[in-house]
Amino acid sequence: MRKIPKKNYLILVIMLLGVVIITFSCRDFYNNNLKSTSVLYKYVRHMSKDDLKEYLFESPSLIIYVADKYELKYEKMEEKLKKKIVGNDLYNNFIYIDYKEFNDEFLDYFNSKYHAGLDLNSLPTIIIYEDGNISNIYNNLDEDNINAINLEGVK
Repeated sequence: MRKIPKKNYLILVIMLLGVVIITFSCRDFYNNNLKSTSVLYKYVRHMSKDDLKEYLFESPSLIIYVADKYELKYEKMEEKLKKKIVGNDLYNNFIYIDYKEFNDEFLDYFNSKYHAGLDLNSLPTIIIYEDGNISNIYNNLDEDNINAINLEGVK
């Protein structure tokens, strides 16, 4: 029986690790760059939770939209919302937050600081932030109730 050199085992392990690393890198690249995202996510400003903390401190009036950027079943509702944003020239005041940014710690901070009562089980949600306080929250948005939202006063 022929004896296999130890360096061949080392080469095999390195190749297997390389395949695993390349597989996970390709998956991350797909999820971040190629996977279909919400029309609204591509259109408006989006930011991380850390940026949101600073932005809320500096900006007196905002509209915060919290949803899953990969959820495409709200496409028609988001098209209507996009028309409202354009019609009221709210591009600079509208922020899209991917719900994955709201981990438990940040959700607790956000709810206690702004008395929001935000629940991630009732997405998509619009939070209207005016003069340093939350003035209105719209949960479980769909195509039917998007027309009831008044965005005209937010500037």
